[in-house]
Amino acid sequence: MLELWDLNQPTIPSRSTLYHLDLASIGTASVESLTGYITRLAESHSVYPGVLMEREIAPLVAKQYAGANLHTIYSHTCALNGTGVMASDLVQALNKLTGHNRLHLLTMLSWSKVLPSRALMRSTRAWCPKCYEEQRVNGYEIYEPLLWTLNVVKICPIHQQLLCSRCPHCHESNLPLTWRSRTGHCFKCEKWLGSSSPSSSECKDLAETELEWLVWAANAVGELIAAAPVLENEISKERVAHGLSNCAKHFSEGNIAKFSRLIQTPTNTVWLWCNGKNLPQLDALVRLCFCLRISVLELLTQDVIKITDSSVRLLPKSCQQRKHRAAIKLVNHEQVRSQLEKVLLDHKLPPPSLEATARDLGYHRETLNRNFKDLCRAISTQYDQYERVRYLNSVDKCCEEVRQVVLRLNSQSVYPSEARVSEHLTKPGHLRHKKVRGVLQETRKSLGLKK
Repeated sequence: MLELWDLNQPTIPSRSTLYHLDLASIGTASVESLTGYITRLAESHSVYPGVLMEREIAPLVAKQYAGANLHTIYSHTCALNGTGVMASDLVQALNKLTGHNRLHLLTMLSWSKVLPSRALMRSTRAWCPKCYEEQRVNGYEIYEPLLWTLNVVKICPIHQQLLCSRCPHCHESNLPLTWRSRTGHCFKCEKWLGSSSPSSSECKDLAETELEWLVWAANAVGELIAAAPVLENEISKERVAHGLSNCAKHFSEGNIAKFSRLIQTPTNTVWLWCNGKNLPQLDALVRLCFCLRISVLELLTQDVIKITDSSVRLLPKSCQQRKHRAAIKLVNHEQVRSQLEKVLLDHKLPPPSLEATARDLGYHRETLNRNFKDLCRAISTQYDQYERVRYLNSVDKCCEEVRQVVLRLNSQSVYPSEARVSEHLTKPGHLRHKKVRGVLQETRKSLGLKK
């Protein structure tokens, strides 16, 4: 039996800095998002995502937008799931830290050459309560699909209910990634977002044609996401232009004006697409393919597109382009001015932001800014002042918290280093504030400790 012994040194894989956490539903339409993966990764290490970003990820990215502070990119965290540099840099850093090599599949980076980044990703978080609840009840890993982060996807294709964008408990919207993000929970009130009961997001009130469009759009985008790991041909914008030109020849004998009317899109826009001057955004691409009854995936990846039905279907009116522009012309100036003045004089705490005010009034923020510049500036100023005071109060509270933590650690014969102190703080990010750091240094000095 001695000849069967293998005395060679076994190959031991190199250790990763962070856990090699499995990627949820890779290669399917339900693959998780990169921001969701970061949240799960942070939870597995028992730290906040903000701490993970600051201490491990940001030093590897080493760019101004990432810095060492997640707070500085809150409004841009949707881009971390997209097609741009932020997503690419984050993927490279996380690949190195976790030992993965396929984290790009948790973003839309595979389609970066053919999908413009503008209006691609949602600026706020969206979710399906039933998906969350089923994951929890069945004991599955709770995660956030990449599909939910895309602007064009409004519905859960599995449960056919509209995605939620506001917490049912505190009625606040969530950003894709924050300092204290927690999977399946509201980032503000921290309550569970899953539910198996019917909600206001049910599709009972939707017309049959509108439901058909929403489900088709979600499935079409899901098909793109699922195909990312097995892409064979090189994706190029020339293929998109070629495919659209062929569609124009098939449906309108090459007449761009007629073709644009069929797909309910401005003629000049369609001409630019067909000549490769511009690329259609994902929402426009999905609308176009819905009208022509062709596959979005085939249009982006195949030289020859299968057209099985030569009839063109119309989008539901509620889903057609430029719907918001009609609202601009219908602004009731006297009524809206009165409502904006009421917001200013209400002295409600906390005062609403301009974004929240516009949403409550049913207008786009830019519409209000264009028509009521002074009032909008006053509302923004009022909100900014309140937030500034709230932030300073939070800093003062953190100063006292730092003082108590230093004293407690010292009494336990533990040196109160910055890293140890931050572990005990409610808001560890405040340690970067000059005043808080000053309190840390003064308290250590008063105890006779070196810096």
